[in-house]
Amino acid sequence: MNTQNRIRPIDVGSFPLDADLERYLQGAYEVESSGGSVGTEDAGYFISKHNSTFESKATALGPDVAVISYAQCRGMIDQFLLPVVRHVTGSTHIQTSIDSSFGGITKEDAQAVAVAIATGNEPLSANDIHFAEIIALQTGAENLSKTLGVKRISFKACITGPLELSMNLQRLAGFPRNYDEKLVEYFTEVVKAFVSNSIVTSNYLVPEVVTMDEPSFGLEGFGDFFTDTSSDPQSEHLISCWNEIYKNVPSDCYRGIHLHVSPFENSFNADWNLLEAHVGVYVKRQWLEDYDKFIRAAIVRTEGPTIDQNEDIKAAWQEILSGNYEKYLQSESEMERHLQENINRYGIERVPFAGPECGFGPWDWKHGKSMAIETLARMNRVIDETNLELVE
Repeated sequence: MNTQNRIRPIDVGSFPLDADLERYLQGAYEVESSGGSVGTEDAGYFISKHNSTFESKATALGPDVAVISYAQCRGMIDQFLLPVVRHVTGSTHIQTSIDSSFGGITKEDAQAVAVAIATGNEPLSANDIHFAEIIALQTGAENLSKTLGVKRISFKACITGPLELSMNLQRLAGFPRNYDEKLVEYFTEVVKAFVSNSIVTSNYLVPEVVTMDEPSFGLEGFGDFFTDTSSDPQSEHLISCWNEIYKNVPSDCYRGIHLHVSPFENSFNADWNLLEAHVGVYVKRQWLEDYDKFIRAAIVRTEGPTIDQNEDIKAAWQEILSGNYEKYLQSESEMERHLQENINRYGIERVPFAGPECGFGPWDWKHGKSMAIETLARMNRVIDETNLELVE
């Protein structure tokens, strides 16, 4: 329960990168492939750039109260799927551009992974999987905490769900996208390995939220996979796999689920307890109470700049790219309206966090990072002002 009746800022990991992308990705690969070693120059570059981005987000959110997600400056599919591709094929494939579809994983490599999983010839242990971004946080946690002026940093980890990974592997392999139990079970083990290897507490770093991203769940086109009944075997199978992952999340962490649509009631039987959905996506308050779940209030839209429909779009983008972007950021009044809608709908005791609906990773245009940072700062002010009003 949100017993303090205080809403804390939180964000979603995806964020624009201000760095030499090829070198950043090379460094991430070296951290992962060496089992967490940070001895190379590129590994050090990755850690430095990741942590400076994390520091910028934390400063904007208010590090004394916020839960800050690691900086997910790579695609979430690449981050979890590339290590598997390398493990199966023996390749040293490195993503070199965020513009290449899913890290440039080839159809042949994706098919090789799918065949290995289908035939049971793909053993995997936790020692095969490493989480470069959280290794970076662990490496720099003491310096970050001193810079931010906090004793311990509260962080959030975003992890890609087994359904999402299985769907995208099938897409990359050129297969029809079906609910494949073997694939889902395999990627359940992959995600469990990421969690068990990475979600640890140290003197300067404490995990508070671990959120599983499953944006495909419930989206149009996948509705025939699941039905809103407790007797749906595919739904029950997926929930059991989610729960296997959640077992590895520390008991004092919120266990989140990130969806793009409202979940049906049966999915409330899963062991998540914090729902993250998009602005304007709501669920029944009674479900939250009956199943003892909570809401991360989505109060910031992340599809892009706020450009009036009657405005010249080309001229607006010229202004944005020249650095005159202030008026194109979401207003604090709109954020406050969304926050109040959540409080009124669910009650303050069910809303422990508020944040953006999704990540800012697509904001990779000129000044996009600065726009994202200022948006987070605005959001922090809105939450702080609302908290002050709640105690009056």
